[in-house]
Amino acid sequence: MTNTFKAGEHLPAIDKDIDQARIAGWAELSGDFNRLHVDPDYAEKTKFGGTIAHGPMSLGFLNELMMSCFGLPWAQGGRLREVRFLAPIRPGDHIVISGQVERVEEDGKAQTLHCRLEIRKDGGETTAVTGLGVVTLGGKES
Repeated sequence: MTNTFKAGEHLPAIDKDIDQARIAGWAELSGDFNRLHVDPDYAEKTKFGGTIAHGPMSLGFLNELMMSCFGLPWAQGGRLREVRFLAPIRPGDHIVISGQVERVEEDGKAQTLHCRLEIRKDGGETTAVTGLGVVTLGGKES
């Protein structure tokens, strides 16, 4: 095993700007054209007061972070757990996707990392999404 990680290590953060075009692109990709995401006039009259990003788009951002950090081991068996959607992500939001190694389990040949993940907005003041990413490094395939 060449890379070793320790609890407390931060993963390199990813920044994104969210706009209606990005949300519309996700609608095209996913086939989810719910008016809450794609129709500003309709969405303005809802409890959200405007369009919001699709939840699975946020999951894609968490996946992007883990792929950028762990590559093939993440693709082969990484798992997202305990995902919570705490605040809507809207057009005009700047978000930061980040993570920190919370716990490391070692068996001599491999490390299993438990990474606490989050998406923050509003200059870091509002947590929009949290979750846990679990990935095993080393062993037979990585």
